[in-house]
Amino acid sequence: MNVLQRSRRLACVAGGAVLALVLAGMSGMAGVAAAAVPAPAQARVTGMIFQSHVVASWGVNSYGQLGDGTTTSRSRYGDVNALGNDVVRAAAGYFHSLAVRSDGTVWAWGDNQYGQLGDGTRTNRGSPVRVMGLTGVTQVAAGYGHSLALRSDGTVWAWGSNTVGQLGSGVISDYQLTPVQVTGLTGVTKISAGAIFSLALCSDGTVWAWGANQAGQLGNGTTANSSVPVKVAGLSQVTGISAGEDASVATRTNGISAVTSVWTWGGNNTGQLGDGTQTGHTTPERVTGLPAYIAGVGAGGAFAMVLGTDGSVWGWGEDLNGQLGNAPASLPVTRPVNTIGAGSGITQISAGLGHVLALKSDGTVLAWGASTDGQLGNGTTAIVVGPVQVTGLTSATQVSAGRAFSLAIHTVPWLTGQSS
Repeated sequence: MNVLQRSRRLACVAGGAVLALVLAGMSGMAGVAAAAVPAPAQARVTGMIFQSHVVASWGVNSYGQLGDGTTTSRSRYGDVNALGNDVVRAAAGYFHSLAVRSDGTVWAWGDNQYGQLGDGTRTNRGSPVRVMGLTGVTQVAAGYGHSLALRSDGTVWAWGSNTVGQLGSGVISDYQLTPVQVTGLTGVTKISAGAIFSLALCSDGTVWAWGANQAGQLGNGTTANSSVPVKVAGLSQVTGISAGEDASVATRTNGISAVTSVWTWGGNNTGQLGDGTQTGHTTPERVTGLPAYIAGVGAGGAFAMVLGTDGSVWGWGEDLNGQLGNAPASLPVTRPVNTIGAGSGITQISAGLGHVLALKSDGTVLAWGASTDGQLGNGTTAIVVGPVQVTGLTSATQVSAGRAFSLAIHTVPWLTGQSS
């Protein structure tokens, strides 16, 4: 393994203040075998019903990324039972999955060729294993072969494939089996993992990026890869970020009327920047023709989706599988098209390689686009143009679309037994 060491401190935000779920120190666990998932510590009182937060999964399962102990794909959801019932965050990558439990620990399953499961091995796992040494985690993000975690102290940690510096540690290496800290970043509030690059949003409204940059997806005006975070040029007052295959999307506010604008940069061969062209750019440019108030964005494989605060959904880029929510098109859609009208009740959106998940306010989940591996969760493997409901899934609180599989957190009643 050839290693190139570089170091530089970045003063992203002074103080590094973020909302804390759990504040705990880093405990080096290198070399410690992954433990079985512990049962959640809750009072057991006869007749009491609690809300359990469990991970549901469906779609392709060739590496065990569904977490059910098998490698059998399925087109209907099932729960990751071995993970427990107190999950607060989940992230689907290309071939692996991550989850955060309420105690701030991180768990992973699926492909582990590059150590992206963080358990100190390169062994694939069909059931969840604990990521070594991480506590106090509030968010996770999964890329092609690397993983990110945001701790409550505003620091970012990364592990897995590091061939182009996508771990942000100042090192270039084949892989990293346990978490290392991203160099110099503090005060981070959101993270996102692209295919082989990473994004972080700081509390001062700036965005930082690291890893692959051949298409300009780092947004710093160059196409040079970087193994340490670089500041995305010209962006301030940013409220949301999303990293895709080779392009990035961000939302920003003007700070006065809360009007939100959408900005893109990076590769554009399929129109995924939404600027009316198929020419990429290395610094952010504004996407026009969108609602004034944006609730969220999702960068997919070669397309992007936007959710308006009114429930409307917009998209652009590749549409071969109907992932924009309309009839499949062979030509790129280079400007935003409205595919779902206002009043849909959609509150969250997530874009995978060729499919989309949407969470509604009533807890149901909608899906559309590619379904060759059952990633739409409706019992079929046929392309679906326009939203269909994920069969049987209710009370969902979060969705995450991976390469060809899907994750959701949902609540289920948990009836306790006798007191103990």
